[in-house]
Amino acid sequence: MIRFQFFLAVLFCFFIIGCSNSESLKQTSPKQTIQPTNNLRRYAVGKGGGFTGVYEEYILAEDGKVFKRDFNYDREVFIKQLSPVDVNYFIEQLELLGIEGESIDEPGNMNYYIEIREGKLSVNKVLWGSNAYNPPNKLVDFHKELFKKLAELE
Repeated sequence: MIRFQFFLAVLFCFFIIGCSNSESLKQTSPKQTIQPTNNLRRYAVGKGGGFTGVYEEYILAEDGKVFKRDFNYDREVFIKQLSPVDVNYFIEQLELLGIEGESIDEPGNMNYYIEIREGKLSVNKVLWGSNAYNPPNKLVDFHKELFKKLAELE
């Protein structure tokens, strides 16, 4: 009986210590974030998957702010302000491609996507990566161009 009580006491101590450590981990984060404006239209471009399952995503807001998605802490980290000329160019290209009305959902091992968001809500997402699906070349080229431009700001 004494062993059982000792075991429960030790288990309880580990539970208390574990809970307090998890709370302190939630309160500390390595980078400062800027919260995106909720009513702005935002454009996410990302890629990832494969063996590791790791994704990389950049978000361009209408106001030119560029964020990188930090999946570890479930947040968006401000990277830089994009010039108005670049913002207008990319938004114009998105409209010309008609991504908001496009319906592509062809996931594969490695995935590529462009998502239009209103605040945190998704308006539309085009996703491809399946070997059995060939996305339009204009879409693939634009994805590469936008991803490269946003990633170079880092």
